[in-house]
Amino acid sequence: MDAFVAQHLQGVSRTYALLIPLLPAPLADAVGVAYLLMRIVDTIEDAPELDAAGRVSRLRRVDAALDGDAQAAAALADPLGVNEPERALMRAVPQVFERIEALEPGYRAALARCAREMSAGVAGLLERSAERDLPYPAVLDEAELRAYCYYVAGTVGEMLCTMMSAYLGRPSLLELRALAVELGIGLQLVNILKDAWADARHSRRYLPRGDRGLSHTEIATAAMRQARTSLLRGVDFVTALPAAALELRLFCGLPIAWGALTLASRDAAGRVGKIGRDAIRVSTEAFRRLAGDDAALRQWLSGLLGGDAAEAGSRQASTV
Repeated sequence: MDAFVAQHLQGVSRTYALLIPLLPAPLADAVGVAYLLMRIVDTIEDAPELDAAGRVSRLRRVDAALDGDAQAAAALADPLGVNEPERALMRAVPQVFERIEALEPGYRAALARCAREMSAGVAGLLERSAERDLPYPAVLDEAELRAYCYYVAGTVGEMLCTMMSAYLGRPSLLELRALAVELGIGLQLVNILKDAWADARHSRRYLPRGDRGLSHTEIATAAMRQARTSLLRGVDFVTALPAAALELRLFCGLPIAWGALTLASRDAAGRVGKIGRDAIRVSTEAFRRLAGDDAALRQWLSGLLGGDAAEAGSRQASTV
């Protein structure tokens, strides 16, 4: 993998710094640089030093940079972000776009479609939040939560489906884009639930607001139910990938296992937390053992998603 991409992945994503290098070249480089671009959009989306208009302006520069405007790419190189790895990535925006330009045309087109839809969706949500005079993303109900998750993660599922179809030489895989979208939505819901308490401390809220007669517990429970439903559909996408393409199955399927264990890790207060290294190790070993058996892999992942306790999920993983 490109050393520049690997270095920045290590800084901005523990999970995908582990997963992306599993992919075969040239897919790993394409997905790696795509992930960095999505993190750039995400950093703009969350930048506390920018108001809504400033964020929308920078998202439009992303579109211009995708059209080959080097000045727009250079103008994005502000050290935004809440930590040094994010600021380092933002300073390196021009180099990210140079690598995008160097991608194979099919990969570059899939990346550009994803980034444009994501940035347009986020810009629309920023403008909606300003109109409602509510903090971004101003989600009021489950339908709006799903729409938010589509823009920031479902679009990535579509992109990955397209890239994997091209890599495998299987155009029929494109017929399963809806499943890849569900996988992205499910993973985003897990992230929202995992970070909900920390976000609340910083006055951020991605779950629907509780001003429609629902308690926080009811709202979180509904989001967990939707996350599990979406991830179960993601299992169908994983098993549709060729069993011989172990790297692709690992890349798409391990996050489902980790997401399931995360959802099962609720404490006495109902909070969802991060899973530990042992759970990651055990689930990765179990996935590798089952990866070539569609029925067994489906049963294992579905079992994890149906569990109510992280301990039970880890026990199931370790006994496979």
